[in-house]
Amino acid sequence: MSETNEDQQSQKPGETPSPQHGDLTEELRGLGQQLEMAFRGVIESEQAKNLQRDLLAGLREIGNQMQSGLNSLKDDPRVQNLTERGQQVVNQAQESPPAREFQDVLARGAAFLKEQIAVFNESQSAGAPRATGGQSGTQTVTIEHHHDDVDEATGETTRLDPDAKG
Repeated sequence: MSETNEDQQSQKPGETPSPQHGDLTEELRGLGQQLEMAFRGVIESEQAKNLQRDLLAGLREIGNQMQSGLNSLKDDPRVQNLTERGQQVVNQAQESPPAREFQDVLARGAAFLKEQIAVFNESQSAGAPRATGGQSGTQTVTIEHHHDDVDEATGETTRLDPDAKG
């Protein structure tokens, strides 16, 4: 007689045999296979397929209704009127004196920066003196002052609006 048969015979009726260490692995493997088969059965069942079809049909219907709603909004004269008024407000804001002044100030500031960077680049390519001592990578830059309104604490004041008196 085998060992498992002896174990089963020595047990009282109604008791299940206690699995051995090797049997535990087999039981867990079998449980995993049964769970996999159960999940596959649920997923591949007709109910699951019908549910998937119903869900896809519902999502398509929602998409169609949203598209229809957007098209009706686009064709609605009130929405078109609102869009036109919004565009007019944007155009008026862009053409307003403060907006034009702001654009002018930005343009002059950009031109000034471009000019200063060009001067700096020219001085670098002409071999402006570099610092020889101290930290590496430092350089000496000579700043020319064209105005008499230089404050020693803050340096030269550059006016963006040449017409402004300071």
